[in-house]
Amino acid sequence: MIYPTYHRESLHEFAEGRVAISGGRAAASILVIDQDPVLSHDLERLLNSSGYRVEFVTSGMTATKSIDAARPDMVVLWGYAFGDDGLEILKSIRQQHSEEAIPILVITADADRRLGSTAIRAGASDFLQIPIDDEILLARVSLHLEHRKALAELQSSQERYALAAQGARTGLWDLDLTRQQIFLSSRWKESLGFRERELDSTIATWFDRIHPDDRDAFTKMISVPDSLEDGRFDFELRMRHRDESYRWMLCSGVTQTDSAGNVFRLAGSLSDVTDGKVRDALTGLPNRLLFEEQLAKFIYPGQSEHGLSAVLFLDLDEFKRINDTYGHDAGDLLLCSVARKLESCLRGSDVIARQQSGWSVARHGGDEFTILLHQLNSREDAQQVAERLIVAISEPVPIGTNEVLIGVSIGISFGGFGDKTPAEAIREADTAMYHAKATGRGRYCVFDPAMEADAMARLNLEQDLRKAICDDEFYLVYQPIVRLSSGRITGFEALCRWKHPRGEDIGPNVFLPLIETLGLTSRLGRVILEEACEEVLKWNDLARGGSAISVTVNCSCDEFGQPNFKHELLLTMSRIGIDPSTLRLEVNESALLGKPEQTRIMMNQLRDLGIRIGIDDFGTGFSSLAFLHRIPLDLLKIDHSFVHNMLHCGETRDIVRTIISLAQNLNLDVVAEGVETFEQRDLLFQMGCSHAQGYLYSHPVPGSDIPNLLKRNEALPSIPRSVQTQDSEHMRIDAQLDNLDDLMRLP
Repeated sequence: MIYPTYHRESLHEFAEGRVAISGGRAAASILVIDQDPVLSHDLERLLNSSGYRVEFVTSGMTATKSIDAARPDMVVLWGYAFGDDGLEILKSIRQQHSEEAIPILVITADADRRLGSTAIRAGASDFLQIPIDDEILLARVSLHLEHRKALAELQSSQERYALAAQGARTGLWDLDLTRQQIFLSSRWKESLGFRERELDSTIATWFDRIHPDDRDAFTKMISVPDSLEDGRFDFELRMRHRDESYRWMLCSGVTQTDSAGNVFRLAGSLSDVTDGKVRDALTGLPNRLLFEEQLAKFIYPGQSEHGLSAVLFLDLDEFKRINDTYGHDAGDLLLCSVARKLESCLRGSDVIARQQSGWSVARHGGDEFTILLHQLNSREDAQQVAERLIVAISEPVPIGTNEVLIGVSIGISFGGFGDKTPAEAIREADTAMYHAKATGRGRYCVFDPAMEADAMARLNLEQDLRKAICDDEFYLVYQPIVRLSSGRITGFEALCRWKHPRGEDIGPNVFLPLIETLGLTSRLGRVILEEACEEVLKWNDLARGGSAISVTVNCSCDEFGQPNFKHELLLTMSRIGIDPSTLRLEVNESALLGKPEQTRIMMNQLRDLGIRIGIDDFGTGFSSLAFLHRIPLDLLKIDHSFVHNMLHCGETRDIVRTIISLAQNLNLDVVAEGVETFEQRDLLFQMGCSHAQGYLYSHPVPGSDIPNLLKRNEALPSIPRSVQTQDSEHMRIDAQLDNLDDLMRLP
């Protein structure tokens, strides 16, 4: 106990016994203010023995200076020694230092209990009257110091959190569903364009600004805790900005649930992700989402407000060829170049400048772009812009050391009458664009309702194609490949056909482009390869003892570039049991240039297995002659267009002769496609062509007709006239020699 001065000895004895109990307490500093140094000394010993650092002063002025200099953790004021002076000291300290900064404990021997309430109102943190139990005194001291420490740590934590949140430009929120209260930080409001006091922190403030299309999904998500992983969530939603535009926000948070699993509190952050959400990362243009939002502002109002509006849908022609030939990096560079051309062309358009028309351009996806034009005077204005774009994009684009030529097809849809949605306007322009591609490419078409029927037919065809692969509706026919010198069939090319459930046969010129678009090339290729291998095994079983018959299968760039292509090919050949030398693979020229080193390695591996490799439609693509001699090839195939024109066009005839000469120098076989007349056959033989195929020999036939076709060819081969003439001359000479022998035998 702390007593008046006549009980000091008991105080000393008790203090000495407290040392072991209080050992290890944090060395907090305490300033004691008292005019009686003897009693202050007794208190000092008690506090020191409990691990505190104690300093004492005897006047209010000294106390103020000491507080300013040393900043103690706590002040103990012996008020009974000061009377009114003690209260003045208390008020003076409190005016300069808050209770959170320095707690003040007032201890007095005055029996007047009203002095305690007076001290508390003056700023004291606590009040005790002597006599005091030592443990109560130390407990009160410890309590106030721990409280001060907790407040300091809380303030420091809040400052760190606020600083981190401000640096991250992230808004904070805390929703108490039980009390129906919400906290929205200043940064939360700033992200929507408001200052702190310009937007109320209410639940209605938040949810009223969520886009109507996102509100129900967000509400459902936070209301069903079972759907959240560990009670955490990340949800992207649109919120209305102060300027009435919608911004994409990432709302991240965590939920708290009661014992029944009901959510009663949520807290988290809100960050603006609009740029990443609505900007194309490659070209920097707005993406489809932002374009549709911009379009919505102009497509709904009538012409009187925004004038005539037009949507242009652009699709690059032959972009896939660029990707396959030069690689995806070159394709990305080309897309960026096209994006800059579009911006420059629209910015410098005479039509737009003259009429002060507005425009925006976006990357819709892949090699597709969309353009919005508004404040147009007439439809002809949009058509002039489209013509300008076609000319600009068709100019050569430097990609590395090469110059790439690209074209564009454009569809145009007009709006501004409030009778269509943004999605409908884009779909109409897309439909017109496909019509432009189907009618020649490198041109534009204005949407006409009749085009929708064509678009629907194309959509139905795509759906039928997906089903056709699963239902085995594709089948193969085979066209013979003939050695010109002997007229004998040496192999067949496998050609894919589609028997539609309606009963009609659909050719590859119709379904193959769609197959590539739908990404089904590899699946169809596996079906073709397996059936072709099974057929060639049958043919060689029939022709056992004679020359081997081969089958030629066309491979797309996509198939040939697949890392597992060789593995799947080996599995197919092994399962069926064919001789690898009876299989020929033909690839187009794009496959050779897309990844030349990878292609060369693949070809070497296949040829090591005994498979022969050829280039299909040679001369129609972009083959590098310098690269041609480095790749392991066995044959070149001359495209049918050259064969068709060579009899009537000297330049085409020279091209064919050059291809044949090149093949001979590289020790390659040459197969001419599309041979339909004897004259074409004979001219090709004279030029040195080794093989031919075409209607002259046979139309493509099903596999079941191959045995009879081989028998007819064996009996009556198609031999060029020059060979026939040589054979006739040999027969005439042989006959004359026989006659001479007969004459010599006469007596």
